Amino acid sequence: MKVLLTFTGFHDPFSEGLISAEREAGPVLTVTSERNFDSVFLFTTPSTSDITLETQKQLAIRLPACKVEICDVPLKDPTNYLGILKHLRTHFRAINKSYREADFFICVSSGTPHMHASWLMLAASGEIPARILQTRARRFVREGESQVTEIDFTNPQFPQIKPFGVLPDTNTDSDLDAIRGELNLVGDDDVFLTEVRKAYILASYDSPVLLLGETGVGKELFARLIHRASKRASRPMVTTNCAAFTESLIASQLFGHRKGAFTGADRDQRGIFEEADGGTLFLDELGEMPPQCQAKLLRAVQHGRIQRLGESTDRPVNVRVIAATNLDIKKAIQDKALRQDLYYRFQSTVQIPSLRNRRSDIPKLAHRFMEEWNRGHQRQRRFSQEAILALMRRPWPGNIRELEGVVIRSAQLCAEKVIGPEHLLFDDALETSTDDGLPDPEEGFDLNSFLSRARETVIDRALRKCDGNQSRAAALLGLTPQAVSQFLRGRK
Repeated sequence: MKVLLTFTGFHDPFSEGLISAEREAGPVLTVTSERNFDSVFLFTTPSTSDITLETQKQLAIRLPACKVEICDVPLKDPTNYLGILKHLRTHFRAINKSYREADFFICVSSGTPHMHASWLMLAASGEIPARILQTRARRFVREGESQVTEIDFTNPQFPQIKPFGVLPDTNTDSDLDAIRGELNLVGDDDVFLTEVRKAYILASYDSPVLLLGETGVGKELFARLIHRASKRASRPMVTTNCAAFTESLIASQLFGHRKGAFTGADRDQRGIFEEADGGTLFLDELGEMPPQCQAKLLRAVQHGRIQRLGESTDRPVNVRVIAATNLDIKKAIQDKALRQDLYYRFQSTVQIPSLRNRRSDIPKLAHRFMEEWNRGHQRQRRFSQEAILALMRRPWPGNIRELEGVVIRSAQLCAEKVIGPEHLLFDDALETSTDDGLPDPEEGFDLNSFLSRARETVIDRALRKCDGNQSRAAALLGLTPQAVSQFLRGRK
C-alpha cells in the first residue's frame, strides 16, 4: 500500500498558467497524476482549509478509488517550526498505527518553506520513514520529462541528520526528560509515554513496583528510571536476576548467612537485601524464584526485616523493591509459579508495551543503536529509508534487544556506508509462523463467526491490559476510541 502525506498550499488544487485564464494542476494533483497512491493525507492549517476541501473534492473526482483524509494542523502561524514538527509527529504516529505495512511518500511542494523543511528533517532523520517527492512547474520541464522527482537522502551531498531519542513534551516534567536522556530511554509513542510517566509518578512513592512486559522490552531501564527519580537516587541500586539463583542457596543469596550455616560457609556473608540497604533492589524474572523462597521475600517486602541463614534474630533493612516478570500474571498464579499474596504486595504495576505495539519508535531506536555503534567503531554507517521500512514491518518477538542485535550485526557485516534492506541480518530462528493457532477450515466452519469471536477476544484483552481505558486500548489495537466504544455498545 502506498500512502502520500502532503500539506496543501495556495497553488492547490490549481495554479495560474503562463497564458491568461489557463490553469495548471497544482503540486498535489500533479504528484497524484504521475504516481499511484492508495491513500492521501492532506495536512491543512486554518488559512488553507477551503483550499484543502477543494483539493479533496478534485482528488475524489480524479481518483475515486483513492482514500483521501484531512489532517488538521491548528496553527495560526504557518512558520512556527516547533508547532509544525509537533503536529506532524502526532499525526504520523496515528497514521502509522493504521498503515503499518504502507510505503510512505511525502510531497514537499505545497505549503510554506517551513513546512517543507519540517518534512525534510523528519524524513532525513528517519523519524518518518518516507520517500520525498517534489514537483516542478510544467514550464521548467522538457517535453516528455516527469514533473515529479524524488530526493535521494543517501546522496553524499546531503548532510546526515540524526533524530533526538527523547522528545521533550510540554506535559512532562523537565526532570523526567533529563533522566530519560541520561538512561537513553528512547521513544515517544503514546502508549509507551503513558507507562513512562506512570513509572515516573510511582518513583515519588516508596511502595514496591512490578514491571510487566515481554522479554527485551527494557524492564531494567524502567527500574532505573524509577530509582533515578526517587528519593533513593543517591543510594545504590542492586540488580539481580532471579533465574540465576541456585535453589539450594537462594535464601543465602537474598538474605545472607552466618559463618558455619552450611557446608562451605567459611565466613559471614551479606545478602543482596543488605547490599541494597537504603537504596533500591531490582529483582528481574521474579516468576523464576521458587515459591518457598517467595514467602520469605514477601516477609522482607512487607515488614522490612530479614533473617540471615544460621541466625535466630531478624535484621531491619530499608529497601525499595522493584520486580519484573514476562509471565502472564493470571496464568502464573494459577500454575503456582507466582504466589498470589506476593503479587498483591506489589500494589503498583507498569505494563511496558512490546516493540510491535510502538512501531513509530523503531526508526529512533534503530538510529540510536547505529549512532552508538558508529561512535564505538569510528564508522559512518546509516540506514536507507527502505531499510527503516523493512525494520518497521518485522514482528520483533525479541523486542528492543532483538532490534539492537540486528542493527549491530548488519553494521558489522555491511561493506557499504548506507545499509539497505538487503543488508539487514535478521535472526530467522526467532521468527514464528504467522498462522500459529489458526483453525483448519472443515465442513461447517463459519469464518465470520470465528473472526467475530477473535475480534471480541482481542479487544477484551486490550481493555484488561489498559485497565478498561478505551483510548489506550484503541491505541494498542490500531483503532480509534470511537470504534472501540461502538463495539462495546453493540455488544450490550
